[in-house]
Amino acid sequence: MKKIIIIGRPYSNGGDYLIYHRLVCAIKKSMPDVEIDVKLGSDEQLNIEELNGYDVIVTGGGGAQFSEEHIRTSFLYKHFDEIQVPVHYMGTGLYGADGTNKTVFGYRYSEEMSAYFKKVVNRGGQIASRDWTVDTVLRNNGIDEVIMAGCPAWYDVDVLEQTEDAGKKSSGQNDFPKQVRVIVVSNHGLTKNPELHGEKLEQIEELVLFLKRKFDGAKILLTFNDGYVTKYSANYNLTLKQWAEEQGVVCVDLSNDAQRFKALNEIDLHIGFRVHTHIYCISRKIPSLLIEEDIRGYGMNESLHLPHLTAYDEGCGGERFQANPYLFSQISVLLAQMNERGWRDYEDVFGLIKYYYQTGMKKWMEKLSECIK
Repeated sequence: MKKIIIIGRPYSNGGDYLIYHRLVCAIKKSMPDVEIDVKLGSDEQLNIEELNGYDVIVTGGGGAQFSEEHIRTSFLYKHFDEIQVPVHYMGTGLYGADGTNKTVFGYRYSEEMSAYFKKVVNRGGQIASRDWTVDTVLRNNGIDEVIMAGCPAWYDVDVLEQTEDAGKKSSGQNDFPKQVRVIVVSNHGLTKNPELHGEKLEQIEELVLFLKRKFDGAKILLTFNDGYVTKYSANYNLTLKQWAEEQGVVCVDLSNDAQRFKALNEIDLHIGFRVHTHIYCISRKIPSLLIEEDIRGYGMNESLHLPHLTAYDEGCGGERFQANPYLFSQISVLLAQMNERGWRDYEDVFGLIKYYYQTGMKKWMEKLSECIK
């Protein structure tokens, strides 16, 4: 029996589980006769003998997986010379403050890390990035054998298989915002620093109130990708949850399970900070504006030709947070412009997703298939 094992270290973030869920679905669609095992969690559950019993190992996913610190602590890096089967990285990203040239072209790997990436490829594996910004960082570090396959969460294979018009939201309606009845706001992702909680709470509360005014009568959902009680962000989450419920906002926990995203299937619009809430929506042709907190949001918007809205003021991305004073003016103008274009932007975005699936994801899966013949 041809066998693949997918391994990863997600925490509570539902977006990570969405990545692995859609990755499994895509591989099953492409290789229906292959057995796929998934082991998510601590590396302590892994052992060399078991891994070498598979035809290939697939890993990656998430925003930090290509950060040097993350890779150096991984089981695969520590035991790579003992592993006898190809290792395929997929949908992998990295941390960084923003998308400026200083951040992107100043990102340097050690010689040992660059050598590790090349060793992965030389032993029959693959390095796949989740956006063009990550692709740029890798190539700038001399890792040219990279495939820009996109984030696996982009690809809802059932939606992709539909005909061009099936299930598509109607376009060309200049009164689209008047038809918005359910809006999702996703919470901040960078909330580990308690000193920034006050300013970030003020920003997202202002966003909710802005949308309540703009879409009077619309139902608003507020999503928490990591749940409410987390290691670093419980104060931010619980304070926001209490305030939101007092405003009549429905709070939704998206942690630990990709299936929880189905709560968003019938919404009309998403505006918020979480990359994978944004990705889930656009993968289902639901209009979405992602407010960038760092390089991960920048890379998504850049790769899908969507506007760059930043939560932070210029030069204050990542944990150096200072709120963007123009954010709500930008959102207001963008909503008006997209409405005037009949929300055609999102038909173009979905077209890009289909293109990346054909030219990136399928290319990656073809090489994967060659390793298990």
